[in-house]
Amino acid sequence: MVYLATDIKKNEVCALKVMPPNFASDDDQKARFIRAMKTMMPIKHDHIVEIYNAGKEGDYCWIAMEYVEGSSLAEVIQQIGVEGMLDWKEVWRVGVQVGRALHAAYKHKVVHRNLTPSNILRRKSDRACLVGDLMLAKAMEGTLAVQITKPGQIIGDIPFMSPERTRGQGSIDTRSDIYGLGATMYALLSGHPPCEGGSLPELIQKVREVEPKKPKESQLAIDELFQDVVMKMLAKNPDDRYSTPDQLLHELNRIGKFNSLEADWSGWQG
Repeated sequence: MVYLATDIKKNEVCALKVMPPNFASDDDQKARFIRAMKTMMPIKHDHIVEIYNAGKEGDYCWIAMEYVEGSSLAEVIQQIGVEGMLDWKEVWRVGVQVGRALHAAYKHKVVHRNLTPSNILRRKSDRACLVGDLMLAKAMEGTLAVQITKPGQIIGDIPFMSPERTRGQGSIDTRSDIYGLGATMYALLSGHPPCEGGSLPELIQKVREVEPKKPKESQLAIDELFQDVVMKMLAKNPDDRYSTPDQLLHELNRIGKFNSLEADWSGWQG
């Protein structure tokens, strides 16, 4: 559960995420979870939700973090078709902002492992995108989290999972996060994820083997070069994607210059 809270020492609003008491089997697991979350505290970036602290009170582990007033990109995608398609230039800016966040994480040797529209927040005041739960998937390893995850949450995430994640491969790296960002950008362009429909096994099979239709079929105005970038991010083989966020940002920067698009590139030296 996530609560809107106030840090009474700093008199600042924050978001407080409280884990259910049964998410871990013992105090050692909970202590490891807290230590893992605290490793995020030194990471400061304009497009990463800042972790203020983490701890345990009674049976409950908690994480205090930056409060972002706005909505998740999952909510934005749900509105596509109702409020109209999102212009590809706006999706390009999402790619730049989240790509910069992934670049900062990569420099700290952190992999998100579960980058989906649900944990990318768009701030209401300036429409800036911030990546949340950056260390959460890693911190949850070894806990009972899988047993307490609702089936609907699993199915909702699968269309945005990289093929290697659906196989449970241990060697997940930044290319999996690049896939998750690509799948999110695809959904923002088209109104639906790259793969959808069918039973759980059928959906997993689609993620692993079925090439998605090009976004231009949903939105004719999309720049061809930008579409090529998104499709490369969605390559089934990790070796065929961009190998680092830096490579992705170089391509997005090139497209931005070609189309006279503006974005905040501070903190990234292209």
